Amino acid sequence: MKEIKNVLIVTREYKCSQGPKVGGTGVFYKNLSAELVKRGISVHVFLISKYAFTAEEDGVKITSIKDIFKANPFLELTRSFTGKIKALEQIHFSTYISEKKKISNTISAWIEKNNLHFDIAETHDFDGLALAIPEHIPYVIRCHGSWSVLEKYFGYKKVHKGRVFCEQQAFKKAKNIITISKYNETINKSLFAIKDPKLIYNGIDEKFYKPLHNAEIIPQSVFYLGNVSFEKGADTLINAFIKLKQNYPQSSLHFIGNPNHYPAYVSENIQDPETKASIHFHGNKSGSEIVQLISQAEVVCFPSKGENFSLSLLEVMAMQKPVICSAIDSFKEIIEEPVNGMIAAEENFHEKIGLIFEDGDLRDRLALNARKLIESKFGIDKMVDETLRYYLEIL
Repeated sequence: MKEIKNVLIVTREYKCSQGPKVGGTGVFYKNLSAELVKRGISVHVFLISKYAFTAEEDGVKITSIKDIFKANPFLELTRSFTGKIKALEQIHFSTYISEKKKISNTISAWIEKNNLHFDIAETHDFDGLALAIPEHIPYVIRCHGSWSVLEKYFGYKKVHKGRVFCEQQAFKKAKNIITISKYNETINKSLFAIKDPKLIYNGIDEKFYKPLHNAEIIPQSVFYLGNVSFEKGADTLINAFIKLKQNYPQSSLHFIGNPNHYPAYVSENIQDPETKASIHFHGNKSGSEIVQLISQAEVVCFPSKGENFSLSLLEVMAMQKPVICSAIDSFKEIIEEPVNGMIAAEENFHEKIGLIFEDGDLRDRLALNARKLIESKFGIDKMVDETLRYYLEIL
């Protein structure tokens, strides 16, 4: 029987010490790669980022090249100029395709120079990066969240037309596709007319993200984990907290993640000094720091306006915390109210938080069932098992 021995990950995001800050996709590929290595599989990551470097971390070999557009001022100027003029749209698209060909040629030369062989490659959906994988390597696209999806379903503005074009071309050619939730599958089928995708839920390391039973909980504390942005619902939670503060004067709000402009927003727009002083921005934190901070939470809220899937939600549930989520499809796919979490409309987050504050039995039941769900359905071992089985199906 065919074995998977050598895997290539082609990505624009990978969490490592020498790379720039990354989002969920970069964390996902770090976790997947490390788990594959633990199973005796050789993993090479070919990264396109801000910096050129080579490294090895957790047994994963990383080769990073500088972003093609940033490294070539003429190509970047052409891309930018042609993207603004409708009559030059085809030239704009051709510029993006030429970028993918250049990446592909670079990967091929790198493989030949280092005498490498890969059984299979994986990449993400955004940017249509699958177009850059050399044709002789079987590959799979995992749908973490394309620019096309972000623009159509999640309200993202000013998405480059060339990125959307490349995503469309990549899905036209792709034979093997992984979706990461039923909602994710539905919208990608609608947008790209993909057929027979494989549903594999993202998984997290529930042995790392676990409850700290000696942690001292901050009474009436509300936590938020993720990029602090309008799209992720930061405004929703701040407005809910203002209402919450009227009934629970001792309550506090804690943001973990890149704060962006929100400290200034709070300073300028909230008049009550006590409310203002009760909102804390902890900034970006490492995994171990997140575990320590979330362990102090009485409740954690996810008020996002749109998600394909949320690793942060799984991490918090694994830490045995009660969660309150916005009423979007990808959250409702995970949360069963009032079994393992709560679902709130934008205008009643404060009411659901109040229920958690008032009912200790409810709080404890939600927290315990949240942990049980992660252990049974969303552990990283299960995700890696399903991924390897699909790799073998492809071969």
